[in-house]
Amino acid sequence: MKKLMLFLFLLFPATLLTQASSNDTIPAFVGIWYIPQMSWFVHYTQHSAIGKPLTIDFKTSSLTSVEGNFAIRRVGLRLGLNAQFENNIISKAYRWGGYLGFKGYWLKIQSSKISGTLHWNGELPPGEYYNQVGFSSNYFNIDLLKNFKKKRYIDGKWQVDQTENNMGFYWGIGYTSMGFPVEIATLTTEGNPSEDLKFGKPAYDSLYKINSFNLSGGFDLLRQLCYVGARHGLIPGRPPMKLAVYGSTEDRIGFGPGKLTSYSINMAEALNPGRKVSSPEFLNVNVHYFLSVGLRYYIKTGSSVMIFAAGYDIEGTAFFPFGANAKDKEDLGLDFTGILLNHGFSFKLYIAFDQRWNSKI
Repeated sequence: MKKLMLFLFLLFPATLLTQASSNDTIPAFVGIWYIPQMSWFVHYTQHSAIGKPLTIDFKTSSLTSVEGNFAIRRVGLRLGLNAQFENNIISKAYRWGGYLGFKGYWLKIQSSKISGTLHWNGELPPGEYYNQVGFSSNYFNIDLLKNFKKKRYIDGKWQVDQTENNMGFYWGIGYTSMGFPVEIATLTTEGNPSEDLKFGKPAYDSLYKINSFNLSGGFDLLRQLCYVGARHGLIPGRPPMKLAVYGSTEDRIGFGPGKLTSYSINMAEALNPGRKVSSPEFLNVNVHYFLSVGLRYYIKTGSSVMIFAAGYDIEGTAFFPFGANAKDKEDLGLDFTGILLNHGFSFKLYIAFDQRWNSKI
């Protein structure tokens, strides 16, 4: 934590030296979010129906998030967010978009860890299967984002509500990779799944891996205050309060491959002899929601602004794996739909610079 604070202190003068392009629509800025103690929780849809065989003790972890349109690569590397930064389709789109002259875009990268110990209270087949297993996986997310003007249909035409648009609405595309344990409900049929589908003996996987390509949208009052250099708040022409409440949200939907380990497939088949899982690979659909609420304070000096904030963040991802259905009596279907949650107190800092802020609004 001390190293992080020292880095932020040294980052400020470097940011002031960064020149925002007069052709761009947003200033040069860097935003850093940090959650020192983030708690995780997961719930599976069929948990009660199959006897609650799995219990998971998650370790708390930290999360670091960095966003910006200038120096994002250097800041990300300094904070250890480079695991998949270079070899990723979203970061490549951001880099090539800069060459092609795309304006008003910025990048956001996040990094954390999902780890802990799972406890299995269900039946174990013969062989090397365990009722207690440790797990650890990196969480990584990268988004390419852009502001947009929200319009409403009023008096027969689409109109922009300036006050509403000062909330900082945005949209974007992104990529997420993560892994976590899943409780697997097995499904069997005698050949007529619409009438005789029933649960078999459950199994577990210590590391179900997801790679998801996402579409997202939301609003962010902190980032918007950064963009306008704290020259006005929600009401144009009126200066914002020095100390005020902020809110940030994001809705996201993602699609991509999900994969179980061979350990879980072998375990499920051993507990349900005579039946086979068609494939360990799934089409995974994620529906994601994020909310951050807290207090913020800003310092403005000429063409630069610093915004400090502290709040509480809540994030939830509902995951829906499609695949491994039970159609015939030789098939073993798998269902591990659920919700993954995390939450914790967060600290945020935005630094922005734009010479145009020296002019009047």
